[in-house]
Amino acid sequence: MKKKIGIPSKRFFNKAEKLVKSAIGAMPELYQDYYHVNDILTDDTPELQNLILRETGLEKFKISAGTSDMLAFKPYISQLIGDIQGNTYYRNYNNPLGNTNARQALAIAENAKFSKDIYTYKNVGLTEGSTGAISQIFEYIKREYPKSEVVIASPTYYLYKYLAKFYQLDYKEAFRIKPGRTAEFDSIKDIEEKISPRTKLIILVQPNNPTNQLSSISDLKALLVRCKKQKILLLVDELFSDLMYDESLFTPSDNIAEKVNALQNLVIVKGYSKSKNLAGFRIGYLFSANKNFMQCIDEISEQRQCFAGASNFAGVIILDSFIQTILTQVAKGVKVDMAIFKSKILFKNVGLPFNRNSSIKKVVKSYTAYKNNLIQKYGDYLDLVLETLGNDIESFVPKTTAFNTFVKIKGVEKTNFFDVCLNYYLCSNVVTQIGPCFAFDQENWQRSPNLGFWLRISYSRENKRKFIVSLKEFSEFKKIYLNNPDKFLRTNLVF
Repeated sequence: MKKKIGIPSKRFFNKAEKLVKSAIGAMPELYQDYYHVNDILTDDTPELQNLILRETGLEKFKISAGTSDMLAFKPYISQLIGDIQGNTYYRNYNNPLGNTNARQALAIAENAKFSKDIYTYKNVGLTEGSTGAISQIFEYIKREYPKSEVVIASPTYYLYKYLAKFYQLDYKEAFRIKPGRTAEFDSIKDIEEKISPRTKLIILVQPNNPTNQLSSISDLKALLVRCKKQKILLLVDELFSDLMYDESLFTPSDNIAEKVNALQNLVIVKGYSKSKNLAGFRIGYLFSANKNFMQCIDEISEQRQCFAGASNFAGVIILDSFIQTILTQVAKGVKVDMAIFKSKILFKNVGLPFNRNSSIKKVVKSYTAYKNNLIQKYGDYLDLVLETLGNDIESFVPKTTAFNTFVKIKGVEKTNFFDVCLNYYLCSNVVTQIGPCFAFDQENWQRSPNLGFWLRISYSRENKRKFIVSLKEFSEFKKIYLNNPDKFLRTNLVF
């Protein structure tokens, strides 16, 4: 029977404290930040996890997960199974940038946005998820500009700041918030202020995770012009661009770059983990019109001696690229049948999984239905999240893109944020991620009135009941914790 949220025994807290201190003490200096401490305590300290399981009787649950529980598109799963059964890709070696047909398919799909071809397969590199792409770009910067500086639009994915530290590159975090019930995080103006003569790389996630912020076309255009003028590489992470609630609001970064003749200053990163729900397959890619940059990425890929495993899933990449090419043309006003006809010509040398028009039309129609259903489900989920936490929310971010949201929890301003999250985990076996996982450090979030206790909520859980119960338990726990702080574990640690 499920236990209610309560205050565990002193004996339990003593055991937990020893395990927590031991785990943190064993972490290397590079991991002494909020994200890594939180991640290692909740995912890589089995003794602590077993202790919590015995105490609560509950399996671990994440309300801030970076992946979705939703199933992938069935034809993609069928394609994967068929390719494995047919020994199609996995028995072959590929060149450093990955399977050529898959890269050609991606180039065709990305070209569909333009009136002329911008990319060939040589402008595309397969990577181990989008994280592999990001890592290669940082390695390029370290190799070519070892004394340079990186500007990171924050809050954002922890890996950007981690890689800057790992490669011993100086970095600045660009940040700007417009407070209010619906808060807006928009970093571009601060990015421009933080650019220096040493800046060689700027990071922008468009749309942002976790804030859902979408930078305006005019701001992005001005930033690209600045990058062109000062010979800066702009890395735009478009991982969440396929999950817009209103697709008309998003303009691809390379469409904007083309208009200001700044394609040479742009590299885009994408992957199949968020919108395709294939996170575990680690399918990612980067692409850029800059030939010299791509040549360096080729060399970096080769020296790693372990080329992208995404090549094993070339069939899915080709199938998805084919579907996206058709849908891009349809969005531009081309009739479906004509879009299929044109796309078949473009893909004739790539290796399509099927050729019959009736089959293609059916798959495109079912993919559209799948995606629309996914977006609808996410949207309903988000509304339920805001309703459930209503009285605890001081601010939230716009409903722009699925499947994360960022909410500011009120009432915990005078607490130690690490202790709040740690004790919630100890009492409920529920894992959270808050502001310092995505920018700055814990002290900044606790001290600044414009920051505070911002909680990322991933409303992509399949078990809706468990998810909503976890949110309600968070509210319940918060009341108990604030009324009885001395009865909980107090570390006073700051990361």
